[in-house]
Amino acid sequence: MLSQSEEPAADPDPPGVTAPPEGPGLPAPPVDPPHPPEPAAATPDPGAGPAPGQDGDGDGAAGAALAALSAAVGELAGAAERYHDRAAQREGVIDYLRTELDTLRRGERRGMLRPLLTEMCRLRNDLLRQAATLPPDYDAEQAAKLLVSFAETVDLALENNGVVSYAPDAGDPFDPRRHRRVRGAQSDDPAQAGRIAQVLRDGYLDTEANSPVVPAEVAVYMAVKESK
Repeated sequence: MLSQSEEPAADPDPPGVTAPPEGPGLPAPPVDPPHPPEPAAATPDPGAGPAPGQDGDGDGAAGAALAALSAAVGELAGAAERYHDRAAQREGVIDYLRTELDTLRRGERRGMLRPLLTEMCRLRNDLLRQAATLPPDYDAEQAAKLLVSFAETVDLALENNGVVSYAPDAGDPFDPRRHRRVRGAQSDDPAQAGRIAQVLRDGYLDTEANSPVVPAEVAVYMAVKESK
């Protein structure tokens, strides 16, 4: 432990500094010139191009990105082509099904009309046979009976297909659903206005739907105009 009278030893000379020699008559020691400060590190310019040695890395990344983009575009083009091929196949299937449906409809329509067509064929053959075998002295009365018989044959053919003929009676009220007014008729009786005066043609009724296929053509009494 140091006493108060003792002073601590002086620090040795710092590195690089030589203590001047002491003593009378000695020249002053030379002083070393100050060292220049070290230059600061240069800050890179943001606007300058890449440093030497970095161009190869940038070109490689850009080439990889372009290759990936080209592959994606090619895959998309292939998918679009496959989609168009499938769409064309679907259109072909739809056209085929539409053709088959039209064929089935025509066959169904033919099947529904076949009984009526068969009756019409028979009626035509009967007409030709009767026309070929008429005697020379065939009169109007016999011709009328023959035509009525053919009309009855047509009635049977219609009944077999759910259609019957009907004719309203004279004096029945006019029904626009079942009757078609062809002309008017005069009557002195005001109560006859709007009633049937004469049946000009029979009507034909669908028995299943209970609706007329062809309405009966009639003449209807008109309202009497009052004289001034």
